[in-house]
Amino acid sequence: MTSAVFLIHWVFREKAFVEEFRCMNPWVRWMTASALITVAINHVEAQVALSAAGDGHDVVPVTVNGRGPYPFVLDTGADGSAVYQWFADKAMLKKAPGGTEELSGQTGSSQVTMYSIGSLELDGYRLRHAKAYGLPNRHDSGKEAGVLGNDFMDGVVVAFDYLCRRVEVHAKPIDQDKVIGKGAPATLSGHVKGNDLLILPVMVNGVSGMAILDTGSRNTRMTTSFAQAAGIDASSSEFHDGEPIYGANSKPMVPRSGPIGSVGFAGVSVNAVTAQVIDLPVLKEDFGDKPAMLLGADLLGNFRLLYDHQARVIWVRPSSCSASK
Repeated sequence: MTSAVFLIHWVFREKAFVEEFRCMNPWVRWMTASALITVAINHVEAQVALSAAGDGHDVVPVTVNGRGPYPFVLDTGADGSAVYQWFADKAMLKKAPGGTEELSGQTGSSQVTMYSIGSLELDGYRLRHAKAYGLPNRHDSGKEAGVLGNDFMDGVVVAFDYLCRRVEVHAKPIDQDKVIGKGAPATLSGHVKGNDLLILPVMVNGVSGMAILDTGSRNTRMTTSFAQAAGIDASSSEFHDGEPIYGANSKPMVPRSGPIGSVGFAGVSVNAVTAQVIDLPVLKEDFGDKPAMLLGADLLGNFRLLYDHQARVIWVRPSSCSASK
């Protein structure tokens, strides 16, 4: 249910209002209903609460084929939506014609089962007749049912605001002054051949590289060669082994976690960043030996990120909430 519909629904549950509404003459009743709808549309934002999944990810409530809601990660680092195997079994999802497709993940590629889904819906915004990748079950305590990818986010502008613990989904065209801020500078993003993920220039300790915008990654991760070029020694005592990363192929890779200094992107800069150093196959595949990294939710969570995948544009703005919230 959208926020506007919810407001109207709530008003008409109030018995006193309903009785008064029934007693109005038809003209006044029509005017009152029109005013309610106008207020709802113009003054209520489409906001969805972020909740913790128990493994470091934040999730949003998604209905699948009209049932739910179920916890999904809203993931700018995924071209297509996906479901975990336990959920595909529980929801009795039908396999898509063709059976399997290759899915490229952080730790490599794997052939996975494809599922047909009638609808995926978040706060009234719906992706119909979706095909979803089947993911192996997680190896941690996460309770995610799946991932909403860029196939869902095309056609809307999504505002990620981790500090305020919410996501906003705005149908296009948007009122940029209201949603983004008057005069806010936009960053045009590129993409690499073979996928549709957004990439942008990044600076680590003054050294240039390229980064994938990845809200589905809990951590910011960079290649060893990028770290070395930026004066970072991941073998030092300041670093430690992080938790294994499991991708679509379920092959674990262990990163080195520690301080990497300052990171700049899209007109903003963050100091004293903690990140992971690891040579992920996905970065090798997309960038070869060039300095590369994933900008994860830990770093992006310092800001209000506005994301228009279809137009390949992002805005990075200050959050209206403090880190203590």
